[in-house]
Amino acid sequence: MNVQRFIAELEQPQRDILTILRAWILDIGSHVKEKISNQIPYFEYYGNLCYLHPLDTGVDLGFVHGNVLSDDEHLLESKGRKQVKSITFYSVAEVEEHEEEIRHLLNEAAILNEYHFKRKKRK
Repeated sequence: MNVQRFIAELEQPQRDILTILRAWILDIGSHVKEKISNQIPYFEYYGNLCYLHPLDTGVDLGFVHGNVLSDDEHLLESKGRKQVKSITFYSVAEVEEHEEEIRHLLNEAAILNEYHFKRKKRK
């Protein structure tokens, strides 16, 4: 199953929330790869970047290396995890309200992944 089909089979509002977040993730650039892993959509950009986890009442946008992201708006939650941090969205309106902050976090995560990837390659 691919990510597009996975999203198409979801109920509302999860389907619309995932559609919007997926588009913003893919906007990062052509190097973004998507796959279904652990039964949810995962995205890679020079390594693991983020995932989208549909919940009963919303959607979790999880950052694999969320612990190193600047979170000036205090949107990210650790939920007891050391490295992964996520944001839970319950409506399309909530996602759209935080578009600027989400895109900032996505871009920051991508830049850090690319930096660490290229740094490892030099060694």
